[in-house]
Amino acid sequence: MAPRSDKKGNPRKFQSKVPKRELIRREALRTVGKTVLIVCEDAKSSTDYFKKLRSKLNIKPVKVEVCGEECGSDPRSVVNYANKRKDAAVISPVGDKYDETFCVIDIDKHQADNLNAAIQKARDNDIDLIISNPCFEYWYVLHFKKTGSAYNHHRDAQREFRDILRLEFNDKRYEYNKSGCQFFNIIYPKTGTAIDNSRSILKSQHKGETDLSKCNPSTHVHRIAECMMEMAEKTNEK
Repeated sequence: MAPRSDKKGNPRKFQSKVPKRELIRREALRTVGKTVLIVCEDAKSSTDYFKKLRSKLNIKPVKVEVCGEECGSDPRSVVNYANKRKDAAVISPVGDKYDETFCVIDIDKHQADNLNAAIQKARDNDIDLIISNPCFEYWYVLHFKKTGSAYNHHRDAQREFRDILRLEFNDKRYEYNKSGCQFFNIIYPKTGTAIDNSRSILKSQHKGETDLSKCNPSTHVHRIAECMMEMAEKTNEK
C-alpha cells in the first residue's frame, strides 16, 4: 500500500497516534519496570530475607527474582548459575532481561582460589558480587550496632546476632539458626540504620576498598537493599 501524499503530491510524514504525554509516561514506566536477579549461596536464611524484603516493599516476584537452592554454595557455581540465567533472559522471547544481577556469598569457609575465580567471573560478566565478610549475619548485626571489630570465625558473628535477638525477644535461651529469617519484622524497621552503618564502616575503616575478602568485617548487602527500596519508591510514584 503506497503512503498517502499531501496536496502537493509529497509523501506525508508518519505521525504517531500516541500522545507525547503518553510516550513520556511509557518511558518512565520502563525505569519503574526494572528487573533484578538475586542468587544466594545460602538456600535458607539470606534467601528468605530477600523474599520477605521484596514482599514488605510490595515488589512483584517477577521484578525481583530470588534464587538459592538451585545453584549450590560454591562461589563459582553461584556466579555460573547467575550468568546462565542472565544469558537465558537475554534470548528469551518472553519476559525482560535483568537490569541488575546480584550474587550473594560469604567469605567464611571458602578457599581463596574458589573465591577469586568467582570474583573474576562476576567482573567479566557484569554481575554484582555481594560479599559479606565473614558472613551474612554481619548484615543483621548492623541493624542494631555499628561494629568494626574483626571476627575470628563466622560463628562469632552468628553468636553476636544471637545475643542481640535474645535481648530483643527477652529470651536468654533463644538459639539462632539459619533455617529462615523468622526475625524479619524486628530488623526491617532498622534497615536504614544498617545501610548507614555498613557504608560508614566501609568508608572509615576500609577506606572504600571494593575487595571485601580483605575487609573483616564488611558487607555490600546494603547495595541490594538500596536497589530494592529505590524500585519500591519509584513504583509508588507512578
